[in-house]
Formats: sequence, structure tokens, C-alpha cells
Amino acid sequence: MNNYSLLQKLKQEFFGGWTKFEATWLLLFLTIQIVIFIIEPDSWLATIAAITGILCVVFVGKGKISNYFFGFISVSLYAYISYTFKLYGEMMLNLLVYVPVQFIGFYFWSKNMTSENTLNQSGAQEVIAKALTLKQWILLLIITPIGTLAYIEYLVYLGSSAAWLDGATVVISIVAQVLMILRYREQWALWILVNIMTISLWAYMYFHHGETSTPLLVMYIMYLCNSVYGYYNWIKLEKRHNNIAYT
Repeated sequence: MNNYSLLQKLKQEFFGGWTKFEATWLLLFLTIQIVIFIIEPDSWLATIAAITGILCVVFVGKGKISNYFFGFISVSLYAYISYTFKLYGEMMLNLLVYVPVQFIGFYFWSKNMTSENTLNQSGAQEVIAKALTLKQWILLLIITPIGTLAYIEYLVYLGSSAAWLDGATVVISIVAQVLMILRYREQWALWILVNIMTISLWAYMYFHHGETSTPLLVMYIMYLCNSVYGYYNWIKLEKRHNNIAYT
């Protein structure tokens, strides 16, 4: 592949396939984070984590594989920030799970991208989405609560600042991340739940400990909004792709 072809492919990946609503949505989110940085300039690490995190989740919602590039930057910084707030569950989740998952997810998605019969009108590549079966849903509802209770006990032992919220957020996030790697649209139902709990977690840190990260709190509010739209978009993706053979 020559340099021109590579540039064209990158241009299509980053800028192709956006509707006016989606582009406005993304620019609004980024503008809010920049304004927060101007108001609270000492939190530049959190601001970078928030901006790259927003780019990541919005790109996931569009089924764009480049989400993993932004995700790697965001989760690496978020792991460090969580450590400084003694949110050990969040720190371990991002450092030990999310960082390596960016590479694993990129590998699996790269084998299941399509530029045919795409939801977007420009022909930009999208990941081929799938839907859980009833049996898979039942298995999910059994494994997740068991894993959550076990991990909460571990965090209590470590002295986590908010063991119950921290533990539940971590386990459900891991399950959602697995669904994301495997391209299941139901990941978004779990991300909605995770985002609500994480917003509660950072709010808890403020009301009970007098400290929080404003950029990250706002980031998760934006994540919640994007998760609702992401679920809606992936339902359409799955319906559009269900006639395409995938592994």
C-alpha cells in the first residue's frame, strides 16, 4: 500500500460515514471537555483521558476500528488517575484488562470489518455486529452477579474507597468489554449500566471524600448519552449486517 492509499484509508476511517447529527454530537462533547479544562487547568491528564475516551466510545458506536487507538491512550491515563484516588478496582480494570484488550479487540475486529451493505452512506468500513441468543443472555445473567460478589469481597480486603460500586462497575465492565470484542450489540445495555454506576462512583468520591475528577465525571455522563445512541445504532448495524457471513 503506497502513502497516498494509506492516507485515503485513514481519511475515510476518521472522517467518513458521519451524519451531521453525529459530527455535531462529537464536537459538542469535545468542546465541553475543553471548557472544563479552561476552568480547571490543573487536570490536564484527566482532560486528555476524557477527550480520547469520548473519541473512543463515539467511534465504537459507529463501528469504527480506530476506536482502539483512542481507547489505549484513555485507559492508560485513567488507570493512573484511578490509582491516585485509591479506586483500586478501576485502576486494575483499566491497567490489567482494558490496556491489553485494545490490542486483542483490534485483532478480532480487523478480521470482521465490511465496506459492503454498510449503514453509513459513504461506504466507510464498519464492524459486523451480532446479537446474543436467549441461551447466551441466560449465561450472562448467571455469571455476572457471581463474579461481582466475589470481586467486591476482594476489594473490601484491599481497602477500596467504594468497594461495592467499584467492584460491580469492574465486573460488568469486563463482561461488556468481552461482548464488545466479540461484536455483540448487547454490550451497550451493559455499558449503560456501567456508566450510571461510574457516575455514581465519582459523585460518591466527592460527597464522601470531598474530591473527584470533574473531567472524568463529565466524561462518564457523556459516555452514558453515547451508550444510548450506540445501542440504537448497533441495533441498526446488526440488522443491516445479518445477511453477511461472519465468524
